[in-house]
Amino acid sequence: MRKTHALTEAAIELALFAVLLLLALYVPFIGFIAALFLALPFMVFTMRHGLIPAWLLLAAALVVSGLIGSLLSLPMALMFGTFGIAVGAMLVKKKNRYLVLLVGALVFLANIVLDYVISIQFLQVDMIQDTLALVRESFDTAMRVMEGMGQTPPTEMKKQFEQAIVLISYMTPTLFFVASFVLAYVTIIVSLPVMKRLKLPVGTWPPFRELSLPKSVLWIYVLVLVLSLFPLKEGTFTYIAVLNVSYVLQLALIVQGFSFLYYAAYKKGIGKGVVVAGTVICLFLPFLLYLVAIFGIIDLGFDLRRRI
Repeated sequence: MRKTHALTEAAIELALFAVLLLLALYVPFIGFIAALFLALPFMVFTMRHGLIPAWLLLAAALVVSGLIGSLLSLPMALMFGTFGIAVGAMLVKKKNRYLVLLVGALVFLANIVLDYVISIQFLQVDMIQDTLALVRESFDTAMRVMEGMGQTPPTEMKKQFEQAIVLISYMTPTLFFVASFVLAYVTIIVSLPVMKRLKLPVGTWPPFRELSLPKSVLWIYVLVLVLSLFPLKEGTFTYIAVLNVSYVLQLALIVQGFSFLYYAAYKKGIGKGVVVAGTVICLFLPFLLYLVAIFGIIDLGFDLRRRI
């Protein structure tokens, strides 16, 4: 009886996935929204029936995606399928939602990197470099238009533009990392209300002020800072690795800093409106983010929360 129920639900979830995939592939705008729900059937099925049946559902979903779409739709099915299974497995174990978010982001990151490597090696398509080439071409066109109007483009502006293009190309891993977290967060956020309606044990988000990173993050950051003091040759693997790890850890420390400030505001009885307004101001004034990161470093290193 239970196997029959599982097969029936698998067929329903597979049909739901097929409809969402069709919308995602062929319907503009609505397809983008539908894509955010592609992981939902796998989350629900994993929570109700476990990992092994969920992997079988994913295998069937890959076959279906190949039939209704093309081989290019397989990466999308694999990405959202593995994400849904990972998140569902974490939720059913009642893990902290921030940990669920981290695991989901890492699954997305692994899929994005895999798709990027396959795209370069087998399709000879590098979307990052192609996009940067288009941006550079647009910039060059704008410069020629200025020259045609009798204006001389500032040399410093050209130099800064080229430096920005090179930096972006070096920071591709960081961009993938940030994109993975944003996509994971949005996907989880839109899926949770549906899962609650289905009466699945999804738990709640712990207060952001209680979020605290492992102290090892601080020591890794110190190690990266020490490595950055050495004269690394620009463009080498070591240079790019140190650059990206540094940026990722800075983002992590900014999150830690905001968490500490939220905790301090809570202890001092400062209103949420003031806290949110302060957060928005910090996001638009980069120099304030450095101060927030410093608070994160002090909080991790000296457990500043206990002193409030």
